[in-house]
Amino acid sequence: MNFKKLFMHPLFACLFLFIAMGVWFGATYFMRYRYGAYDLDASGAPDALTYLFYGMAFAVLICFYGDYMHTPRQSTYFGLIFLWGITLLREMGAQHWLAINDTTAIKINYFKNAAVPLYGKVIAGIVILSVVSVIGFLFYKNFKKMVKGFFKLNPLYWTIATFGGWGAITQIADRLNSNLAKYTGKRLSEPALFFVTVIEEGGESLLPILFIIALVQFHLQLQKSHL
Repeated sequence: MNFKKLFMHPLFACLFLFIAMGVWFGATYFMRYRYGAYDLDASGAPDALTYLFYGMAFAVLICFYGDYMHTPRQSTYFGLIFLWGITLLREMGAQHWLAINDTTAIKINYFKNAAVPLYGKVIAGIVILSVVSVIGFLFYKNFKKMVKGFFKLNPLYWTIATFGGWGAITQIADRLNSNLAKYTGKRLSEPALFFVTVIEEGGESLLPILFIIALVQFHLQLQKSHL
């Protein structure tokens, strides 16, 4: 099968996730259970790959700047760069830098904590408001195209939907064990914890790759429309 045709299929991003997560599960299983003294998570491999993929995503953004600059899509481009930077900082633990003497800068409890100085709350509030504003702007500007494109099986918008859905799943996986313990007093069993941890650690590392797939699909669509 022609790879370009496969790449531009609406389900390509889902296929990529299926294969990539299979690799993550396989690697983690063999390194942890076959060589139990070696913990893949503790090795720092997920973090290293995540930063590598973020770097690749930024490189693709720069390479394709011509698709956006000096066009009506220029504001979208700057919005994407801003969100890329914020998500990278989040992966680096910037939410803890903002928290100052608290660890919940992106949660409501941070703003309720009387021990947190006012300037800390102001900084966190500005960051959160900026992120929400940029996301809201991008949705407002592109929502109709996204909905129409999704139902017309446009691969770009299916990749965007996959990105959003997978991002939500990784966040659920990240909090599942702690929330279960908080509300029920129980924690996940080892097999379930293994599954959830790989979804969270490995799944988050793949989000920049989904972002790259969307950028490349959009670039190819622009090339085709200009023929």
